Amino acid sequence: MDAKIENFFMQLSPVKRQSAMIIRDIVLGTNKKITEGIKWGNLTFIYKGNIAFVYTFKQVDYINLGFMNAVKLNDPKKLFTGTGKGMRHIKIYSDKDIPKVQLKKWIKEAMVYNDQADN
Repeated sequence: MDAKIENFFMQLSPVKRQSAMIIRDIVLGTNKKITEGIKWGNLTFIYKGNIAFVYTFKQVDYINLGFMNAVKLNDPKKLFTGTGKGMRHIKIYSDKDIPKVQLKKWIKEAMVYNDQADN
């Protein structure tokens, strides 16, 4: 983990840090081609472009897990919120709120989308 990413995690409260670390492990474990970085001050997951990111604000007790092209992803349980043109997010209050199976599906779908957009 590089210093910028380490610093991102150190800025989070213990509960937020634990959830963000679990999300990171799931995303990076879904496919070895996914990389990570800090963009716009947020932990960002990259595969042929940005696919997902973790962000928060000090005054709230949750982290957001956002997807760049969420409107293109299947969301059978209607977990995504937001009104952006393509971006949506889910709120994670604790590690119990992480939809682990769905998260893996979204990551795989986002990778397919970026593969198609890359052509």
